[in-house]
Amino acid sequence: MTTSGTGIKDASAVKMRLEEEIVSLISEVQDFNPSTIDRIELPTPLEFHRYVAANRPVIISLPPSATTIHTDSSRVAATEEEKQWSWPAFTKWTNEYLTKTLGEKEITVACTPDGWADAVVDDTYFAMPCEKKMTFSQFLDGMPIRTQQKRTHEYSEVSALQTTDATTEQRRDPYQEVRYIQLQNGNLMTEYEELLGDVPAHIPFASEALGKSPDAVNFWYGDERSTTSLHKDHYENIYAVVAGRKIFTLIPPTEQFCLHEKQYIAATYVDTTNVATQPPSESGTLEQALQDNLTLQGPSSQSAPISIPTSSPHYILEPLDPLTMTKWIALNPSHEPKEELFEKYPRFQMCQPFRVELNPGEMLYLPAMWYHQVEQEPDHEGKCIAVNWWYDMGFEGDRFSNATFMNNLVQLVDQI
Repeated sequence: MTTSGTGIKDASAVKMRLEEEIVSLISEVQDFNPSTIDRIELPTPLEFHRYVAANRPVIISLPPSATTIHTDSSRVAATEEEKQWSWPAFTKWTNEYLTKTLGEKEITVACTPDGWADAVVDDTYFAMPCEKKMTFSQFLDGMPIRTQQKRTHEYSEVSALQTTDATTEQRRDPYQEVRYIQLQNGNLMTEYEELLGDVPAHIPFASEALGKSPDAVNFWYGDERSTTSLHKDHYENIYAVVAGRKIFTLIPPTEQFCLHEKQYIAATYVDTTNVATQPPSESGTLEQALQDNLTLQGPSSQSAPISIPTSSPHYILEPLDPLTMTKWIALNPSHEPKEELFEKYPRFQMCQPFRVELNPGEMLYLPAMWYHQVEQEPDHEGKCIAVNWWYDMGFEGDRFSNATFMNNLVQLVDQI
């Protein structure tokens, strides 16, 4: 590539100039916007719409009456607003109540060996969870109140699950799998319809400000072992914590350049519990992956069977057939020490993530296309429960177009 006069003469110079302009944009957005996330009381629709128009998250505190049940007969009658925001879920959703209400009902549970569903594994695979059908009581049976060891994103379960040495056995979680209710298809309306009366069908100020009803309402139940990896959604999200605590890492769309997104091989965790030995020659998908050099860490000899104990769940990753690539983010913004993170993902040094802790009685407005990673801390019963309302994002204005332009620009720079 050559231009006359003082123009740009080669591709590397073009790449450098484009990167400089992207960095300049990131810096300007950071300079012109607050460095913290606002916390407010219940807003009017107009007050809420100001955050929507500014494309800024905000934490909204519910009235104290929302999280308590008053039995004192001498107390002044609740106002209409207090009645509107008094959610039975805050006091009713104990494990005992949920078991009594949902106990033998079949539900869908996302299961993984390490708590990272829809996440990058071994810097090669985009790993989706193994979705199992079980009763709610069975789900709780696999939810320990305390775990002996917390997992880290850097630990690869895939290789450990295909060996049987004593050291590996000691590293494994005693429950062998991490279970998380996270089906994002409006599951509160289907699998958990018995709980519909315990939370509102919509958030009034959001519905009025956005001019629509929620597209989906989702029920989430997990513990400290589950983490939702960094990603974005094309929904306006109102996210409320009912029990435990959620820790959000938020990153605006303008900082996409910092996140090192790339393509990964889409794969699904497969539970091999009921298979005593599984020779690779009898496992078509795994064999094909090996032939394509998409090697799952396993036995050194392809002719040797993969030994799989039958007493508890053990997982392997199976690439989708046909081969499918998924664009995702591998970095974990919570990783410590940060020097290691910056060494592997140097552009992340320019990023200024927001850390938000969300407690029972608080809601987070998460604008569409904001990147977010979600960790959680359980309550005294070992549970973390949340409900979120997804509203379809609007494509009017320039927000979606700007985000698409940034995505295409970053992709172009990475290709030069």
